Amino acid sequence: MLTMLFNKHLMANMKRILWSLPLLPLVLAGCTATSTAEPDDSLKIVTSTQVWADIAQAVAPDATIEAIISGGDVDPHSFEPSAVDMAQVSEADIIIVGGGGYDSWLYDSLGEDDRIIHALELTDHDHEDHETHEAHEGHEDHEEHADVDNEHVWYSTEEVSEVAEDFAEKVRELDPEITVTPEVVTAKMDELHETIHALPAVKIAQTEPIADHILAHSDAVESTPAGYRATTLSEGEPTAADIAAFQDAINNGDIDVLIYNPQSASPVSTRLKELAEEKGVPVVEIYETPQNTENFLDAFTKAVDNLAAATKQV
Repeated sequence: MLTMLFNKHLMANMKRILWSLPLLPLVLAGCTATSTAEPDDSLKIVTSTQVWADIAQAVAPDATIEAIISGGDVDPHSFEPSAVDMAQVSEADIIIVGGGGYDSWLYDSLGEDDRIIHALELTDHDHEDHETHEAHEGHEDHEEHADVDNEHVWYSTEEVSEVAEDFAEKVRELDPEITVTPEVVTAKMDELHETIHALPAVKIAQTEPIADHILAHSDAVESTPAGYRATTLSEGEPTAADIAAFQDAINNGDIDVLIYNPQSASPVSTRLKELAEEKGVPVVEIYETPQNTENFLDAFTKAVDNLAAATKQV
């Protein structure tokens, strides 16, 4: 009788133990999730395009940097950010833009925001008042033409260096533990400036005024027909007369080198490129933003080296 009572008591206890076992992993899992959660206090750095992301990454190689426009197949002129894009911007500790209206879709809703580092003034996207960059000759004119009214400011060695230094200073202010190396960028810009400064006084035209900041620091003569240039600066469509003037300049030997931007190619610019090739005029392709996985500093170097090589063919 005692044996039967003991066995019955033992079975009841075992049942209670078995029923409790499935609950154990759930309890442990809940405790683990709670105990390992940590806030992300790393710096959040957002840039308008991959250009500025590449520059920022060279300055702060260990930082995480996100570009709103990261692909080379997107035209930044007509880009419209999504709500997700702007949420990234709102959470950023540092924001890097070009300014001058080019990426106003990012900053025009932020007002005066000390998170923003920029090259040009943070103006609206309005090209009505853009003035034509005058053709020039001689190193003595460099200072006069250095302040080019052109939003493609990432092709200015001076402005890129300044943004790199401003960014480094901002990072040091917010997180002194992060290593910053602005000299990586400034040294590269000094090297490119020397190559640009040595360009000879050849006549260079552009299907789009993407290289103004390069030409402004050289002896090269910007020779795009005035009407065509004024139209493309304001992002308008060139007239038949503008196109004819450009074609005449190529046919008559008034252009030594043609700069062409494949990223914003149009039927007009493509025809001008083909005509230049037919006439033996060297064509230099300069993209607006890096293509695929190409780093902007490499793309900038290639553009300058190709331009220097083209001028030697004249």
